[in-house]
Amino acid sequence: MGSGGSGRFSDYSGNKKTGSGSGAAGGSSGSDKCREAFSASLEDVASHDYYKNHKSSPAVGAKLSVQVKGRVVAVIGSESVGSLPTRLNYLAGCLEDGFTYTGIVTASSNGSNPQVQADFVAD
Repeated sequence: MGSGGSGRFSDYSGNKKTGSGSGAAGGSSGSDKCREAFSASLEDVASHDYYKNHKSSPAVGAKLSVQVKGRVVAVIGSESVGSLPTRLNYLAGCLEDGFTYTGIVTASSNGSNPQVQADFVAD
């Protein structure tokens, strides 16, 4: 089977899941996703502020942070670099709970479809 979502961002309500303590929606599963490091290929890089302003993707080694600006995005300063994949939408709740994330660009390319990959850790 599969999930009931369409894969669109509109499927994400922005509300935190609450559950019966069975693990899937709460802290009973033995891991806290908010504290886990993660890697991501950023989406829609060409349509974000950084690429528009600098006409290039950030260099490998550039420092990033994570914010919610409509979607969960990676930023450098006040400029959005790219959207995080929707599989990471749970980070919106983590940010709301006070978690912060820093990252580093691990791969970057320009051209007709600029790409940025990054690794992130919870602070």
